[in-house]
Order: sequence, then C-alpha cells, then structure tokens
Amino acid sequence: MPKRDIILVEDDHLVGEIARDILTGAGYSVTWVQHPCEAVAAVKKAHPRLVITDLMMPGISGLDLCKALSADPDLKGLKIMVMSAKNFEIERRRAQMFGAAHFLPKPFTEACLLKAVKDLLHGPAAHPH
Repeated sequence: MPKRDIILVEDDHLVGEIARDILTGAGYSVTWVQHPCEAVAAVKKAHPRLVITDLMMPGISGLDLCKALSADPDLKGLKIMVMSAKNFEIERRRAQMFGAAHFLPKPFTEACLLKAVKDLLHGPAAHPH
C-alpha cells in the first residue's frame, strides 16, 4: 500500500489535536503544522498526497496557502482540503477557485473528516456507504 501522508495546517491547538488523532487512528501518516507560515516549506519538503488547511489563520490564510501550493509545478497532483467555521457559499467557491478539492465545514464529525479524506485520496467508491 502506498504511503498515505497528510499535512494538516491548523493553528487551533484543540482542532489540530482532534483532526490529527482521528486521521492517525485511521492509519494515515499525519504531519501537523501549527504555524501557518511554515506550511509551504513543510509541504515542499514532504510532498504529501493531501494538505488539509484551516481557512482563517494568522500570517497566511488557507486561501493564500491554496494559491501558493496550486501554483507550484513541483506539487502537481497535490490534493488540498480546506476546513473552516466560515461556512458560506462564497468561501466554498473561493477555496475551489484557488485549488481546494474539498471544503469541510467546522465543526466536523469523525465520520465526515474520514469520508472526505478517503474520497480525496482513494475516490468515492473506495469505501462502503
């Protein structure tokens, strides 16, 4: 089985811990980046299959992170998921426009997070409904 690595960019300690624990409990290899300004360098170094980022963060927003990662030709094929409590249609559209493949509203359930990750990494038919 290929390595299933994820970089989680989340400045909120509680949300970061919960998301990391859910994902590692499901067998994913997760690197949690708590300082958003370090995210681009961490992604370039690790070349993960998926980046999950918060939308509202200090220093660099999730949208700016999406733009930077999507514009990098060395990261072609990288999937990005944005999660945010700012759950408005305009935010969803902007995230998609800047390269996000999925928008996960906060608060999220364990089942919703895992389904979104499985769909992005393995396709929607990869797990039973």
